[in-house]
Amino acid sequence: MILLNGITGKSGGATANALLEKGAKLRALVRDPSKAADYASKGVEIVQGDLGDPASVDAALRGCDKAVLILPNSKEQEELEIAFINAAAKSGIKHFVKLSSPEAVRGTTSPIPLAHIAAEDALMESGMGWTIVRPNFFMQNVIGYGAAAKETGKISLPMGKGTAALTDSNDVGAFIAEVLTTDGHLSKSYDFSGPELLNFDQIAQCFGEVLGRDVVYEDCDPGEYKKAISQFFRSDWHSDAVARLFAEIADGTTPGEVNDTFQKVVGREPMSFTEFLRQHL
Repeated sequence: MILLNGITGKSGGATANALLEKGAKLRALVRDPSKAADYASKGVEIVQGDLGDPASVDAALRGCDKAVLILPNSKEQEELEIAFINAAAKSGIKHFVKLSSPEAVRGTTSPIPLAHIAAEDALMESGMGWTIVRPNFFMQNVIGYGAAAKETGKISLPMGKGTAALTDSNDVGAFIAEVLTTDGHLSKSYDFSGPELLNFDQIAQCFGEVLGRDVVYEDCDPGEYKKAISQFFRSDWHSDAVARLFAEIADGTTPGEVNDTFQKVVGREPMSFTEFLRQHL
């Protein structure tokens, strides 16, 4: 039995679908079971709870031999992830997969990558079999700019001359499912990417190609961008953390890198950004 945290999110849902396609037995820990009703109808066992409730975590882990940790970024992320890792080790989990980030590099000062680094370290020291999965910048994080691109002919982000090897969340799910259901992945950390390295001028051009109009990239002021996104986050911590993460992409501290890891593990090419836009715009 595999325990999955994060099934109601994009990457978690994609992971669940990919595991179900492989016939895996799957249990999900969720705050609101009604949001996971579609998965329950497909045979996923739903346990109500969250990572901040140790009793519900212990109940969800009982009888499982594998676990997947997919957690949204938050101020409490490091604490929650390490607590879940410790609980999984205590329960006897044999293979634990953590979704992390290639931005989690030593020397970063950005809080989101720092939380990932701390959890990665805890996992590697836990005594469990482990795999760390580190996909590049999600395509789903960019698709929201499609409406502005269509209306105004521009996308505005504070990315400077930064680059990203954009990755589809559905490919993330396929990758995690492959790691969990085939041999040879223990004690491995996988950085993987989409098929192309793009700067944000090129990302704008992809929008233009699919929308059938000229679209340009506007390198906006980081402070103004942070003010603009703050309304979409629950706390100043989160908007500040995202702004700092973007700053490290903009200044080249965490550049995108293309590799063929996805193809080698999953056995097919990953989704291209242009094709992703064609499917979702």
